[in-house]
Amino acid sequence: MRTVFRPFWSYDLPGTEAWLADMAGKGWLIEEWNLLLRRFTFRKGEPIRLTYQIAYGPYSRSPIASSLAAEGWGKRLQQGKWCLFENTQPSGQIKVYPSRKDILRRNRIISYVFTGILVYLLLIALIPLLALGLTYSNDTPIRIQPSPMWAATWTAAALAVLLLVLAIYSLIKLRAANRELLQGYTDLKQPSKPHKPAGTTMARMKLGWMYAPDRLEQWLEDKELDGWNLYKVGFGGTLFHFSKGRPRRMKYHADYQVVAGEGYFELHQEAGWTRLYSSPFSLQKWTLWSRENPEHAEYPELYTDPLHRLKHARKIAISYTLLFLPMILLYSLNVSAFIDSILRDEFTASQAWNTSIMFLSILLFGSFAGRTWLYYRRLKLQ
Repeated sequence: MRTVFRPFWSYDLPGTEAWLADMAGKGWLIEEWNLLLRRFTFRKGEPIRLTYQIAYGPYSRSPIASSLAAEGWGKRLQQGKWCLFENTQPSGQIKVYPSRKDILRRNRIISYVFTGILVYLLLIALIPLLALGLTYSNDTPIRIQPSPMWAATWTAAALAVLLLVLAIYSLIKLRAANRELLQGYTDLKQPSKPHKPAGTTMARMKLGWMYAPDRLEQWLEDKELDGWNLYKVGFGGTLFHFSKGRPRRMKYHADYQVVAGEGYFELHQEAGWTRLYSSPFSLQKWTLWSRENPEHAEYPELYTDPLHRLKHARKIAISYTLLFLPMILLYSLNVSAFIDSILRDEFTASQAWNTSIMFLSILLFGSFAGRTWLYYRRLKLQ
């Protein structure tokens, strides 16, 4: 028997599956796993060529689907919502695989948490650096207040650095894993880059449009009526390139999909929609669609059911609220601590600076979440 400790196995499921297949090829067959302790136990046997796939979700506890069984899949191990499937066929010959949607949803939630931690730690580190820079530029003498518990201070600093490294490493691994997992659902390649048209062109930046996508759609449609034709979206989906041409009656739709199902792009393209942009980010899966509308015709809609789009807007609002709420709460606690310190101790410029930065951060992240709910409310009132 052989036991292997693999602490971040779930952040790189394709790598873990390839590792299990490689172990089987060397004669080490997975016998049991303890996912809480991150331990995998193998027994020695004959080398064999196997294909593994790890699934996650409530359905994993159910009997194996007939379509998977017909393709040669069998359950090897089960623990909680996790299930390890095994197949004796080479991966190139397998046409049906267990679903990845719940795994992608889980990875998205974990990414939200680590992104919040990363932003929080970076801003916490930035605030004293800005305060020191401001003090140094004004030639203000710097007074170091001795800490009564240096051991606790350095321990907290070391834990913060470790948490920062963990957050960065986890986000990198999750993003790479999601990119590979999503290949089973859709082609992630961006639309082909258009050539710059001849004539007058301009570029306009729209930051934070994903918090109010209906405002972006209306803005683009108004540009088209003025004769500014959108031909490219760049710089992370925030820079819009226009060329001067004829006025057009265009319909734009910004669509948010956590996991684009099979046939998602083909379905809309066959209906006459053109994909202008698809975000490459694992946290924000936005696709911008466009369609020209002939004269005297009703404007087309990407989703004809108003309830579907309302549910879609609600999902956007909940997703961004879950992303920003932890940071808002953490900054609120820090502001309370700073205000309490100012009331009890001597008022200093650095304390006022730190409190102001924290308060502005609360307003900024709160406005992001609030705008998504205003978008939901606008659709609800239509």
